[in-house]
Amino acid sequence: MRTQIFSLTALLGLLTTPGWAQEDIRTIAANNAAEWNQAFADGKVDEIVSLYTSDAILVQPNGKVSRDLGEIRNFWRTLIDQGAFKIDIVDVKGEKDDTIVTTTTLSDLKTLQDSRQTLRYHYDGVLYSVLKRQSDGTWKAQVQQWSERSRG
Repeated sequence: MRTQIFSLTALLGLLTTPGWAQEDIRTIAANNAAEWNQAFADGKVDEIVSLYTSDAILVQPNGKVSRDLGEIRNFWRTLIDQGAFKIDIVDVKGEKDDTIVTTTTLSDLKTLQDSRQTLRYHYDGVLYSVLKRQSDGTWKAQVQQWSERSRG
C-alpha cells in the first residue's frame, strides 16, 4: 500500500502543464467539482460513483485502498449520510491531453438550528484526484488519494 501511495505522490510531483492553457484545465476542474458538489447537495451517491472510471482506485483517509466501485460507493454513502459536503479546488495541473490532477479540500456544511446561517468545517486533509478524459469527452476520476495537509 505504501508503494501505491508513494507512486501517486511521485506522479503528482512530476506533472507539468505542457500544451495546456491554465484557464482550460481550471475550467475543466471547476466543472468536475461542480458535478461532485451537485451530487453531494442532492445526496445522490450513484451520481458520485458515475464520476469515476470503471477501473478507479480510491485511497481512503485511513489508508484503505478501494478498487471496486461498490466499495467506493459505500465510502461516499457513509459521508453523505453524515451531512452535506462541498469540494473546493486548491490546485490544478495538466498532463498530456487526457489527464488532469486536482488538489481539493472537502468541507462539511452544517446549518445552524433555527437559522439560515451555514457553517463550513474543513477537513485536515486534501483529496488528490487524477481525472482522465473519456472517449465521450467527459472527465472522470481514475485515482483518488486522501492525504494530510502539509503543515508549513
